[in-house]
Amino acid sequence: MKTLIKTIATGLLATFITFSASSAELNEVEIYEGTIKGAYSVTNLPLLPGNWKVDDLEKSGSINSGNFYVYVTMIPAGADDATRRYNDIIFYAILGSKSEETSYRKTFYGCEGGFYSLEGSIIKIDSRGSGNFEEYCNAHQTEFQSFNYFFTDCSDVCVEVGINLDTNNYKNDRKSFEEITELLSENVRKIVRSGNGSLDFLNDYRIN
Repeated sequence: MKTLIKTIATGLLATFITFSASSAELNEVEIYEGTIKGAYSVTNLPLLPGNWKVDDLEKSGSINSGNFYVYVTMIPAGADDATRRYNDIIFYAILGSKSEETSYRKTFYGCEGGFYSLEGSIIKIDSRGSGNFEEYCNAHQTEFQSFNYFFTDCSDVCVEVGINLDTNNYKNDRKSFEEITELLSENVRKIVRSGNGSLDFLNDYRIN
């Protein structure tokens, strides 16, 4: 009898561990790398090369209902408060199909105005109909020594990916800026929509 109980308990524990490991919700405990697949059951999220951790997480609503939004900031796994500003940073927004945040987000383009209006910025907005669009933009903020890249795909849900690259660590001439923008857009789009794609190409542009 004890053996049977132990077997059942072990099976339940294994089921729980498997469920937890496949959970699509991000947390501040795990370390992530590659592509985060099935995030919040609506999208895939790209990561820059290396290991990453959640630095800030804001979530509201029920994932199952579709009435939710999630905002996430990620930093390299080895960064701390003293060094985080010297590192690349990734931002995500995942807005559920029934969220008021999604309805509001569909009313404007994030690539219009702000620092993306800087001379030399790359901006592309592809409207597929009212509230249905893809946009991406990249600004070279020389005073902040950064490439600030932004991608949004809005249809049933809205997914935003923001990437801030510290140009002290990358080739930052105009040719490299344009190539990085094109390759980021191509691969972020693939990852968000299908899970295929990789941001490992950035290793080819690193100088540190």
